[in-house]
Amino acid sequence: MKIELKKVKVVDKLLPEFIWDKLNTLLNGHTFPWFWNDFTVSDYNKKPMDNYFMFTHNVMKSDYFKDFETIGYFIGKHTPFLDIIRMKLNLYTNQNKRIEHAKHVDIIDEDTNKPGDNTTITLLNFTDCNGGTIIDGKEYPSKANQALIFDNKLYHQGIVQTDTSNRIILNIATI
Repeated sequence: MKIELKKVKVVDKLLPEFIWDKLNTLLNGHTFPWFWNDFTVSDYNKKPMDNYFMFTHNVMKSDYFKDFETIGYFIGKHTPFLDIIRMKLNLYTNQNKRIEHAKHVDIIDEDTNKPGDNTTITLLNFTDCNGGTIIDGKEYPSKANQALIFDNKLYHQGIVQTDTSNRIILNIATI
C-alpha cells in the first residue's frame, strides 16, 4: 500500500470526547511514567542532533498500549495503513524560552540511511499552548486533540512552549 502525503492533513478533534478525556487525564496525572532523554533528536547513526532534553514514553512497549491502541482506528479514517510501527509520547517542559529542536524525519531505513518509504507520521497534540511543530517549513501550533498527518519524508521539528508547564504529543508511525 503506497501512500504519499504531499502536504500535512490537519484533523481537529481526532478522538471522541470520552476517549480524549480518559487519555488526557491519564497523561496529566501524577502516576503516568515518563522517562528522561538527554536529547530530543538523533541522526541516522543514533547520535544526538541537539543538546536539549525531553521526557518520553514508548507506548508500544508499555502496559499502557491497550489504552492507546484504539487511536489507530481514528487515524485510519483519515489515512489508510496496514500496521502501527511506533507509538511514542513526548513531554516537553517549559524552559522559559522558545526552543526549536533539530529538523528530522522519524523513521530511517537502516539499509539506505534514508527516510522510510510508505511511512506516515501522525502527531496528536494533548496540549493547547504556544509550542508546536514545524513541518516542511510551515508552523502548526499545538492544539489539543488535533492530529497532524504527514509523509515521513517531510522534515519536521518540535517547538517548546513558554505558556504552559508542559506540552504532550503522541507520535505515531504507520506503514
